[in-house]
Amino acid sequence: MKGKKSMDIKGEKQIHPSVTQTTIGATKQTQVQKSDSSSVSISQKRLVLMWSLILLGYFLFVVQWYSISNFAGGYTQNIGSVHNNPALAAMPNWTITLMRGIGSILAGWLLAKVGHRYAVITVLSLMVAAFPFIIFASVPGNELFPGAEYNSDGVYAGSFAFFLIFRLFLAIGGTTLITYTNSVIAKMPTKDRPKFMTINQFGFNGGAFFANIFFCFGISQVINGTDAWIYILSAFVVLIAVILVLYFLWGKEVIPRATKGQNQTTLSSDVSYGKVFKSSYTWKLATIFIIWLVSVVFINSSTMRNVIEQSPANLKALVEWNIANGKTATSMANSTLSTSSSVVVGGGYDWVWPAFICCFVAGFFVGLVFISPYSKTIFKRKKFFHTMFALGFVLAAISIMCGYFGGYGNGAALAFMLIFIFFSGTFLWAVQPVLLSVYQQAPWSSPKYAGIVSGLIWGIGYVGYTIVELLLSVIFSYAGTNSFAADVTNLTTQITSNNGTYLTNGVVNWTAIDEAGIAYKTLASDYAGSIVVLVFFFVVCGLVFIPIQLLKSADMGTKDANGNFVPFSKEWNFLNWKFKDPAVMIK
Repeated sequence: MKGKKSMDIKGEKQIHPSVTQTTIGATKQTQVQKSDSSSVSISQKRLVLMWSLILLGYFLFVVQWYSISNFAGGYTQNIGSVHNNPALAAMPNWTITLMRGIGSILAGWLLAKVGHRYAVITVLSLMVAAFPFIIFASVPGNELFPGAEYNSDGVYAGSFAFFLIFRLFLAIGGTTLITYTNSVIAKMPTKDRPKFMTINQFGFNGGAFFANIFFCFGISQVINGTDAWIYILSAFVVLIAVILVLYFLWGKEVIPRATKGQNQTTLSSDVSYGKVFKSSYTWKLATIFIIWLVSVVFINSSTMRNVIEQSPANLKALVEWNIANGKTATSMANSTLSTSSSVVVGGGYDWVWPAFICCFVAGFFVGLVFISPYSKTIFKRKKFFHTMFALGFVLAAISIMCGYFGGYGNGAALAFMLIFIFFSGTFLWAVQPVLLSVYQQAPWSSPKYAGIVSGLIWGIGYVGYTIVELLLSVIFSYAGTNSFAADVTNLTTQITSNNGTYLTNGVVNWTAIDEAGIAYKTLASDYAGSIVVLVFFFVVCGLVFIPIQLLKSADMGTKDANGNFVPFSKEWNFLNWKFKDPAVMIK
């Protein structure tokens, strides 16, 4: 039998499954469509509606994920806040990323068991079932569990545990949703797929931006001082419930589940979960995705925030702000902004980290317009990946150094910190749609393959990311969640009580403090742990160039009008950023 040969999901030469039992010529495209078991006729409008509902559900998940740290001032007194265990302090975040990984891996299994429509309905239901986490966060732990006391780690064990457990439902459901957009996109015309894969990024970036932008304007104290945060988080869950109902009514099946006695080859063109999982191609993409996640998620993490905000330069900035604003020990204690991520005494700089996150994710929108259209071109991909990652890493390093060494009190350093992280985000976020279009543009791709491989890539990616974050949070052995605030308070008091020696006309004399032997730098994160965190972070990021190089250009391309696979062959010139030029776009 004759037919076009291409690489299968194991990387071995075989006749492409979609062209078996076909003949060369005009009938090939028709046969390919017939051999696709998921070729249920669904209009483009209905597909876009389904995709939109799934993406909106993911957007709301990200808003919930990012909002919880900003609302921590409203609930930490109910469940407790961790003081002396850095791994436990980071648990509200890394448990989410771990479950995101596990949920994504299970996404393919659930897809095969119940089909795409009911898989989406199931994970949306899980997100709604997460609602009790708000209850556990809104009621004091000693009222929910009479007689409960703070344990040695500074939390009400029962409230903290149930808070995390119900948020796991949110993590599994929310993450799995974004992987299920791939099967819907795979039903669309080939030329439209890169566009929708690119817009997919709005779910994460739009959600993260929306969850943080309001906190750049000092509303945290207002919201966390009332029950407003409870109503806001509850409203998000209600919206998810509405999406669940709408998808139940309007969602169509794009990948039917396997039935007993049904031949696997007939159903899925010999694509199976096991084959995709064992494929070296899957693991190359997953490794790239792990490192990409480290670069775009860890940089916003509580550990990275503590490394930067608790640097010697920022210790000085906080002390000087407190003195300039006439803070006393009592007023400083009352105005401490204490979240699961960091402590900023006095509140003078509580807007900086939300602004940092907003600038980073806002870079996505620039990349979306000017760089991400690369996914719709016929240029080779590997050089693009190398370039975007390299630019993103260098700019991120400059931004972090500005925040660490310059400090928030240095206006120029703070401005450069936000500017460089914006451009870093522009390049790093621009990578994702091109990276996630690679398997959509592989010669063996199909709706079912796209659904399985995307779940595996996201799953392996988030499990790998969680391991890295947990390791780095342990390396950063100085949690500083409360002790740093106490150190700033004590140092401020010590300086103000020695007016004329350490303080002259409201200006802190740091030279005199150094000469007096007050080792204020040891109170900050200027020690081996924080340095190792920064070095290890960039070493991990640098490893991304290895799996990129291992990808084969022959496995990245598009199909012509006759269904023949055509690899991308045009070299990209770094000086050419006209990705919307019809001459270089996929026809």
